[in-house]
Amino acid sequence: MSAEKLSVRTVNQYRTRDIVAYLGIRYYLANKCTRRDLWAEDISIHLSQTKTTPVYFKSLHFKERSEQGAIVHREIFLPGPNEAYAEAALLAECAKHQAFKSSAHVYSYTLASDSDTAGMYESYFPGIQRRHNNIAEACLDGDDLVVMYTDIKRFYPSISPAVARDAWDKACQESGIKKKYRDLGIKLLSHHELMSSSVGGSSGLLTGPMVSHLIANLVLKDVDKEFTDLFPGKYFRYVDDIILVGTERKVKSGRKLLKSRLKSLGLQLHDSGGDKDFIINAKDWLVGKDDFNDSASAGWAKLSRSVKQLLITQPEAAGALSDMLSSSDIRMPLPDYEVAVKESGYVDRFVDSLKRNRWLLKTIFRDITPQSICDSAKSLRDSYSEKLKLLLNQGSATKGYDRKRSIPKIRYFAGRLLYLEKKENLLSLSEQLMHYSELYLLAEVIAAVASRDVTKILSLGSNAAQSAAQILKLELATVECNVKNWGAVELQGLAVLRAHGIIIDAPNIDELNNFILCKGHDKDLMRTKDPFIQELSCLHGSQGEPRHSGILKTAFSRNEELAFDVTTPLGTY
Repeated sequence: MSAEKLSVRTVNQYRTRDIVAYLGIRYYLANKCTRRDLWAEDISIHLSQTKTTPVYFKSLHFKERSEQGAIVHREIFLPGPNEAYAEAALLAECAKHQAFKSSAHVYSYTLASDSDTAGMYESYFPGIQRRHNNIAEACLDGDDLVVMYTDIKRFYPSISPAVARDAWDKACQESGIKKKYRDLGIKLLSHHELMSSSVGGSSGLLTGPMVSHLIANLVLKDVDKEFTDLFPGKYFRYVDDIILVGTERKVKSGRKLLKSRLKSLGLQLHDSGGDKDFIINAKDWLVGKDDFNDSASAGWAKLSRSVKQLLITQPEAAGALSDMLSSSDIRMPLPDYEVAVKESGYVDRFVDSLKRNRWLLKTIFRDITPQSICDSAKSLRDSYSEKLKLLLNQGSATKGYDRKRSIPKIRYFAGRLLYLEKKENLLSLSEQLMHYSELYLLAEVIAAVASRDVTKILSLGSNAAQSAAQILKLELATVECNVKNWGAVELQGLAVLRAHGIIIDAPNIDELNNFILCKGHDKDLMRTKDPFIQELSCLHGSQGEPRHSGILKTAFSRNEELAFDVTTPLGTY
């Protein structure tokens, strides 16, 4: 039985959020009956509705490093696999109703179209690209225009339960959505409130669950409409980042009104004059109008598509590709799609398509080969290295709009070079990135891969550990770990590394690591008071060796996207 739309969406969406949550979903979907959309729409929703205790995994992700050098973590709450699956059904239903859709001037978390399986929402980059191009058009509309950037403080955690429920109820009434979906939304919001309160939070909207993005957009829907009318074609929002274009007098007046409207919702803007709230002349802004039209991103996308196409259509060539990439000092994770393809019946459909399209046969088997992929990767390595060098030569002292332009570019090229650059050059790259506070996480991940020393990244967060683990597991060489004090953050990172099959001599003093290692604790973990660990343990079962590493090496479906974890935009929460 092939995987259906909602199961693939859930796998793809949470794969880029947290590997522990992803493992839970894969174990949940190991029973092929659960892969049917009908299961998500009926069974998962029913189980979520009748659940009395919230099931979430609190994952600690790196957020930033303070001026004093302290590491600040973001608490990401990942729902248990059943709730994550119910979310997929809920969001798919909401996508059918206009009341749940955002304004055209909101560019983040657009609900996926009916045929899309890449996630519950559209991919983030096209939204960023559209917004950038639309801002450029707005800036050309006059000679006296300015661009104002502003940002909402602690957006999701500041949304109170009452405000969230009001926004949900209003959309439900306008849409006439079925009662079971309306009730599910209310139930999930109650889970957010209970979970947030239980960990000493402000009872706000949880950061992590996919439904949070929909609720946040609904909370701002009236604000979006009002400012779209006040600034026609010149209001742009991406999550909590808001841009106004107009005369300086108008945008300052608009900011004052926006501050008032947000205050009535219990939300606040960052103080003006800082890195997140500033004004720039439209003519100066237009210097960067082509920043998101660079063909470099198309090169990486083409490489990724070629890798996946070869793995699906020529599984016998996967070994040759792996060897060729390795000999060229290129570190690309290559999941095994073979079982997923066979289960889906894809081979038969693919052969039929080849019979109808001889050009497709020539394209795939002539143009996409291990050698062509390796050549493309090396070409990108040279191109990205040169582009990054030019950016770094500008220096790290840039501020304001110049910095806002350069940091995403540096992050883009350096993030891809973690996979493409020769290993001998990685430490030097890491040292150069250390001069940019916004790139500290990436710099440390690159250093860990270069040195195979995971000591430092374990204190940064599970997202840092995952980014490094994905590449470290490609080599059989040992890793070094000299952590002296094992706190919650370090233990989560340790579990992530171990889940990938990386052997580390370290203590097993928490339930997550005991679950990952599965050493005689299975039945105890099935009765633990931690509902998330309990659910994962029951889904995994107590028989045999742990299956985590094998799960992470194999694709769930031919429609599961290739994941490059260091490039995941975790800052879009």
